[in-house]
Amino acid sequence: MRIEDIYLEPGNPLLKDFFRSFEQVSDFYMYDPKDEIRGFAMRGEYLKHKKDRVPRRQLVQVLRDYHGTDLFHPAVQANLERLEQPDCLVVIGGQQAGLMSGPLYTLYKGITLIQLAQREEERLGVPVVPVFWIAGEDHDLEEVNHILLPGEKNPIRHGVYFQEERRVSVGEICLNQDTLRPWMAGLEELLPDSRYKKELIITLKELLGENLSWTRHFSRIMHHLFGRYGLIQIDSADPALRKLEVPFFQWILDQNQGLEQAVSEQADKMKRKGYVPQVELQPGQAHLFIRDQGERRVLFREGDGFRTREGDRHWSKGELEAHLIRFPEDFSNNVITRPLMQEYLFPVLATVLGPGEIAYWGLLKKAFSLADMEMPPLYPRISLTIVERSVQKQMRRFGLSVYDVFYHLDETKSTWLQKNLPLDLKSIIRDMKKEIHEIYAPAVQKMGLLRDDLKQIGIRNQEKVLREVEDLEKRAQKVTEEIMEVDLRRFAEMEKMLYPQGELQERLYNILPYWNRYGEEWLHRLIQTSLLSSENHRVVYL
Repeated sequence: MRIEDIYLEPGNPLLKDFFRSFEQVSDFYMYDPKDEIRGFAMRGEYLKHKKDRVPRRQLVQVLRDYHGTDLFHPAVQANLERLEQPDCLVVIGGQQAGLMSGPLYTLYKGITLIQLAQREEERLGVPVVPVFWIAGEDHDLEEVNHILLPGEKNPIRHGVYFQEERRVSVGEICLNQDTLRPWMAGLEELLPDSRYKKELIITLKELLGENLSWTRHFSRIMHHLFGRYGLIQIDSADPALRKLEVPFFQWILDQNQGLEQAVSEQADKMKRKGYVPQVELQPGQAHLFIRDQGERRVLFREGDGFRTREGDRHWSKGELEAHLIRFPEDFSNNVITRPLMQEYLFPVLATVLGPGEIAYWGLLKKAFSLADMEMPPLYPRISLTIVERSVQKQMRRFGLSVYDVFYHLDETKSTWLQKNLPLDLKSIIRDMKKEIHEIYAPAVQKMGLLRDDLKQIGIRNQEKVLREVEDLEKRAQKVTEEIMEVDLRRFAEMEKMLYPQGELQERLYNILPYWNRYGEEWLHRLIQTSLLSSENHRVVYL
């Protein structure tokens, strides 16, 4: 396994300044990522004097109960015991519960948590444990109900489909064997035969062998891959966790108008500085959801009370507070309040985020302050592209780097084809056009002496002949491409595997094709290789 770094320019100007010109964005973030050693030390000192809002023993007991027996590993147990210590800190990050762990970047976030916790424990001299926050309260099933696998031309979407007309959190959805059995059968057909395939299918069937919630299936996959490294998991929709969150939900209801104002002021400031806020804010938005009549529904403020977006249900603040005390599991956060709740529950040394998350967290600095909290250091998850051996072979053949595949593939392909054509088509066409011009020019001039309109007819005739030559060139180019079809397929294969549909590989593909082809060992070698980088994209040559 060989690893190299490349720099990919952030597409978002806010992110670009976050990494390169922090003074430009210091109104939106607390800690400069370029000064991370000092920043982590300052954050550790801040937490040393910050009293836990949730008793450690209660929090750890909820975590321990959540893991149960199927998510048990001595390394996880050891980290739970360490978290009970008053000086123990966490690095935390989360993701939606994607099918089979979702896109590769979910796993890269897990790796970042593990490596960052290990590094900062050595630096700071205090226990630091990694925590993965599963966003089980999210209800966007379409985003998580499928995996993408490399296909012959385009990615293959292999999804789990069932009727769910209600808008419910994914944590409430049960994946049963009637649903999973045909999905697994389809997966076996899609994955090519390999030395690891039989073992992989057996492992997956064991992990998915019961009627469990969607998020439990996700946590089992994550635990199988990362449990030995002590990765602690928690489902944000866990009812036991909700009980611990009641005081902060109460704060959100009490300070709702001030919370909205704090976030809106940051959004306005972003716009004045030329940035585009990454969250669409709506007037009166409470930044909370309530489960009402079996569905997860957005709450808005209305006078002294609250209502659903549609306005068909209304509550006074007192009614919501009473409901919160009796049924805390009916309440959930949105993207604005989830980071605050995370900070309320855990002693967060740092939060591991993807690029889009870092951008929208810029709205939250004043909200943290309003809640008597401090925004933690934001650490970017590692970003990787896996280059398999077959793809490496083609890259060497064409003299390409991964950066070239990302940004210069069409140009390189065109140059290669021209250079390796069985004949110099451009030269032939150029000579044809030159000869046509040399024949027509004097003839047209002489005909014009007979009558002026003959000159114009001659010019139009020449243009028609030239168009026929251009048509001949296109046809010859097509024949040439057919002759060069093998090389064209090689270019298409590189693009499909490294930059599918113009996206980073990590944003589309699932781990299963790599697991099937190389087993698990490559992933564990990756976890044990230092990958932390605040900015660079890592290229992993298997």
